[in-house]
Amino acid sequence: MTTERTQATMNRYFDLMGRGDDFAECYTPDVSWLIAATGQVVHGPASVRNYVISLHATMVDAQTRRFVVGEDYAHLEGDCASTDQESGSRTRYCVAYDMTGDLIAAMRCY
Repeated sequence: MTTERTQATMNRYFDLMGRGDDFAECYTPDVSWLIAATGQVVHGPASVRNYVISLHATMVDAQTRRFVVGEDYAHLEGDCASTDQESGSRTRYCVAYDMTGDLIAAMRCY
């Protein structure tokens, strides 16, 4: 897959997500989501989509800091307000996306 095709897939994914449409169509049938800090893995398009929706519901003031796209991968770095409102700090994260064809095959959240 070329960098341009990866970018097109990610654009479609974020567009569907932003409109509230079913972005699971951007996943392979065996897609996985790994939470690196806990080792928890979520499998399958519907389960991963539901997990991402739930995760986003807990993220206050999420901001993308950097988004890098290459052949067969994308990396998104960002942060969101800490769940500890008194600390004033932000939680930083990175999501690595692995592509297969025009679909997202795996995601890892660090």
